[in-house]
Amino acid sequence: MIFADNVMKHEIKRTYRYRLYPGEAQKAELARTFGCSRWVYNWALETKTKAYYQDEESLSFTDLSSRLTSKKKEEETEWLSEVSAVTLQQSLRNLNQAFTNFFEGRAEYPSFKSKKGDQTARYVGTAFDIREENGKRKLRLSKMPGLINIRWSRELPSEPSSCTVTKNAAGQYHVCFVCTEEVRQLPRVNGEGGDLEFVGVDLGIESLVILSTGEKVGNPRWFENEQERLRREQQKLSRKEKGSNNWERQRKRVAKVHQRIQDRRKDFIEKLTTRLVENFDVI
Repeated sequence: MIFADNVMKHEIKRTYRYRLYPGEAQKAELARTFGCSRWVYNWALETKTKAYYQDEESLSFTDLSSRLTSKKKEEETEWLSEVSAVTLQQSLRNLNQAFTNFFEGRAEYPSFKSKKGDQTARYVGTAFDIREENGKRKLRLSKMPGLINIRWSRELPSEPSSCTVTKNAAGQYHVCFVCTEEVRQLPRVNGEGGDLEFVGVDLGIESLVILSTGEKVGNPRWFENEQERLRREQQKLSRKEKGSNNWERQRKRVAKVHQRIQDRRKDFIEKLTTRLVENFDVI
């Protein structure tokens, strides 16, 4: 059970996510950055694993960072210097955190990143900031030509400490800012002197959830509603030559249908959980 009265006012780090609209030159630079960040992560994972099993040596973040500096000077991998060094260092930090999660039992052994999934690059410190251009706030990234357009759906509560740029399978770009925010205790539904409002939540089959108040929250069946459209798009994809430009364009159309289903499902769930938290003291 979650008691609203026990939630104290404190500061937390929270992520704020926005759509990005990079230009063609910026897309090319981001693709290069994604590729280098992914390569560094996989290289570090392979290097660390081999050092442990073959040489019985445990490489730290500092060891890998030093080897990465040498790697940039080699002729075969000098292209690593073409992107922001911050994003490459963050790939090493991400791997270091992945191993920490593994050793503390929170995750499985780190796996190699694939270029088929979501692509990410993380910027910290002076490698990014928000600047104003022609009356609009835009994102500046290290070694990125020009400023990137952002669709501001809400205000940031504070100055962001880091940002992560992602590209999903549907070809959409997003940026996630990490900000420090003060979380305040929600007031009691019936006031300080009133009784606590309780609610029980049971996951259903026909209904998404059933509340102890008797309310049934229907299941919108997002996948079923898009199933016919998804079938048509996948059928078109099967007729294309795999790897061709037409195949890639159709693959993105299929991915966009999946993304729309995922976005609608997430939006519905987040609105439902927010309503429960605001209308009840104990869940």
